[in-house]
Amino acid sequence: MALLEINNITISYGKREIVKDFSLTLDEGQICSLVGESGSGKTTVIRSVFGLLPKGGKITKGDVIFEGESILGFSKDKWRNLHGTDISMIFQDSGAMMNPTKKVGKAFVEYIRTHENLSKKDAWDKGIEMLERMRLPAADNIMKSYPFQLSGGMRQRVGIAMGMTYQPKLLLADEPTSALDVTTQAQIVRQMMELREDYGTSIIIVTHNLGVAAYMADYLVVMKNGVVEDRGDRHYILHHSQNEYTNKLLDAVPSLGGEEHEC
Repeated sequence: MALLEINNITISYGKREIVKDFSLTLDEGQICSLVGESGSGKTTVIRSVFGLLPKGGKITKGDVIFEGESILGFSKDKWRNLHGTDISMIFQDSGAMMNPTKKVGKAFVEYIRTHENLSKKDAWDKGIEMLERMRLPAADNIMKSYPFQLSGGMRQRVGIAMGMTYQPKLLLADEPTSALDVTTQAQIVRQMMELREDYGTSIIIVTHNLGVAAYMADYLVVMKNGVVEDRGDRHYILHHSQNEYTNKLLDAVPSLGGEEHEC
């Protein structure tokens, strides 16, 4: 049985259809990337999987099946139990999603104690352990810092650490590297790849960067204007796709050493 099945969904805001007839099957340990320009519907897809569509947005057609169960019937309590445990999400700027008036440690401890009956000290120690797994130096100092006191790369590592605290089966990543410099992007990508190696985590990553997508993903879905424009495994998309839009995206990927499309 597949971990996740998205069956021909349409996502609408009122009468406006933002995503039309989208389908995807994701197996355990598989990484899939949704690529395409801004406004193509990529983020809307993964937000629907996470049950986090903005007000007015809903799946008006099709179904999303997680571990054999339709998420459309999930109660608020079911979602509360799933978020951060079986399904986690990393946002474009994890720091922006954190309360700026709370230090990282306070937010992390509250998050852990929401899901587990631990003392504040044990929850603090667990937070330190997760930050260290993300190779963050001076984890105790980070826990005592406000989000705005951290660099973009450090905030992303904090977001990944929080998202991976309970080793979720499915990780949804929304443009997790787009606001970072190239060196930090590479570090974050490598650490996300290690999540699959260490925990067998399945990942859907949303990005407009086809280079990042091709490096990480087993399978790519190219979106444009809310519909699937192209799809296939990494080798097909990089070397055999005849789709004009896909090839325009590929042409925009910087090459190294004169080798094009090698990511």
